[in-house]
Amino acid sequence: MPILIEHCDVLNANAPRAMAVDQSILIEGNRIVAIGKAPLNAQHTTLNLQSPALEIIDGRGLLAIPGLISAHTHSPENYMRGATERMPLEPWLVWLYGTCGEYTPRDHYLCAAMSAIEMLLGGCTGSLDHLWHAGPWNRAVLDATMEAYRDSGIRATVAPMYDDHDYVLDAGDALGVDLRGSAYGLAHGGYRPDREAYRAGVLRDTLDLFDAWMEDWHGQADGRLQTFLGPAAGQLVSDNCLHMSLDLARKHGAGMHMHCVETRVQDYSIRRAFGKTIIQRMADLGVLGPDVTLPHSVWIRSAADLDRLAETGAIPVHNPAANLKLGSGLMAMREMLDRGVTVALGVDGACSNDNQDMFDTIRLAALIHNLKHPEASTWISAREAVEAATLGGAAALLMRDQLGRLEAGQLADITLLDVNSPVLSPMNDAWGALAYCETGRSVKHVIVNGQIVVRDGRLTTLDVDAIAQEFRARVERLPFRHPLDAKTQRDIDDCWRFWRLVMERVAQGE
Repeated sequence: MPILIEHCDVLNANAPRAMAVDQSILIEGNRIVAIGKAPLNAQHTTLNLQSPALEIIDGRGLLAIPGLISAHTHSPENYMRGATERMPLEPWLVWLYGTCGEYTPRDHYLCAAMSAIEMLLGGCTGSLDHLWHAGPWNRAVLDATMEAYRDSGIRATVAPMYDDHDYVLDAGDALGVDLRGSAYGLAHGGYRPDREAYRAGVLRDTLDLFDAWMEDWHGQADGRLQTFLGPAAGQLVSDNCLHMSLDLARKHGAGMHMHCVETRVQDYSIRRAFGKTIIQRMADLGVLGPDVTLPHSVWIRSAADLDRLAETGAIPVHNPAANLKLGSGLMAMREMLDRGVTVALGVDGACSNDNQDMFDTIRLAALIHNLKHPEASTWISAREAVEAATLGGAAALLMRDQLGRLEAGQLADITLLDVNSPVLSPMNDAWGALAYCETGRSVKHVIVNGQIVVRDGRLTTLDVDAIAQEFRARVERLPFRHPLDAKTQRDIDDCWRFWRLVMERVAQGE
């Protein structure tokens, strides 16, 4: 059904206070066909604007913005929100592997659904889910996740995680710390004497599985669903894995999404193994490009590596909440933007953030870099933070020309905010209000791909209460809800020792 939003204000960088006032937006199919001063007249469309088939939304008191896009999350972590604190990433990963338990396809459906529900109700219309699964991949798990996103109405891209060589475990061996016997280490090859051949075989089988899955799902739901390849991280993959992954992604017109030097330990392990940084390694391999997204990218610091990002068009994804909670560090966002690098934003998983709130992510991105740069003119502006969550997110989904701005011809992913809500009153400047004031409480309506999925603050697609009730009922059986067993605690303690050894070496310049 065509939709006409009448007499709303529209986020517009060229208008006073970044708002074009008293506008109308006409949507036909899944695209915006016209935006202009209200009321629109017949010259804007062949539609009968008086037709009862046209749904009219009264936009008075509403601000229309492009739907926000989270370019990195892990939906399975929704079970674990608020479960940890005061742990850097490496011990946290040992805890996660040791306590997450086994997920059924229904668990994955519920976790993805809960992620979509929180995002949509908070004005986020798109998500890139770096999906993990504790065990060998299978179609039931992959399909359940896609079905949840299909049913929710969100625009979703799913990039399942996999690996074939853990260079962190190699660094542990060199430092005399045995990490291989932990749940984390065993999942990455452990003590297997044939682990190289074993992992190579697993990689081939896994990519074959993904190939068929992508054939079935990529571009489904009128283009709302996408499938990417998700090699886990630079310290977890061989050169061959990177080449095979990008080749398969490009076969399907998809992208490659990979964690990138989130921590000093990861950077140390990669440099120790290859004698170069991850960005130099990827550039030498020819696996950087605008279809490659690099969540975190915290320890990309050299001018040469930053220039490589700009030259290749690869897209770093800033996850400020998770990087703060895990103590990983601050991305060089200003240095990237100054070079013309496209930066996207992500909420990350709900066990390291611990929410799926894009307005919270925008606010952090706009504020935390102020302590890094003494010169105030270099601080991240409100507009830059918001555009990372819209234009940057669109680029991360390989939809740079179709999403992220409100213009005729763009896909109709629109969030409508109540400007009379307490958090937006008074609306002095739209950029500042979105970056510093909005909390998601002002979200009134959300449109994704031309369909109303949130109306008057309520989801129209899923039974939220029923999903949430089942979600809560299933979590109690998972190991992390119970006291740690002795082995997992020893494994975490060993990883702490390894982490401290690496940090000592990094402090000494290694």
